[in-house]
Amino acid sequence: MMDRLESYWAERSTRERWLLGVMFALLAIVILWFGVALPLDRAQRDARDRLVEATERNAAVRATVAQLKTLPRASANAGSTVPLDQFVGQSAGEAGLTLERAQAQGNDRMDIAIASVRPIALFSWLSGLEAQGVRVVTMNARPSPTAGSISVQVVLERGEGQ
Repeated sequence: MMDRLESYWAERSTRERWLLGVMFALLAIVILWFGVALPLDRAQRDARDRLVEATERNAAVRATVAQLKTLPRASANAGSTVPLDQFVGQSAGEAGLTLERAQAQGNDRMDIAIASVRPIALFSWLSGLEAQGVRVVTMNARPSPTAGSISVQVVLERGEGQ
């Protein structure tokens, strides 16, 4: 194979050799540019954009955490003077949740249903209730027709968890 290339090269005039050399050099530059330099540049820009986005998210989370740390802590029995159904209904309204059904089962126990709620909002609300002395006894969750949402049925009880 090398013999064929050497004979091919030897058959070319000096001018053709120069033109072929320049052509191969330009071809190598184009291949390096489009095959190596541009993809690396694109990857670097994407990485920089992702870093900026992650840094902004981090700053937002840190600001939210700092804001939450300044809030006064509620005692575990803060809601004990208010009837459980009223307390749960009020806190659901404050959290932006709509209770489809809320049935009291005695003084310190109730059954609620929510037709459509995002899991993050639900669990944030439930953890807030637990911080105030209302615990989840049972919970059933199913996907709701709304994308990314679930429908839940929860039994809540006032008192410390076991």
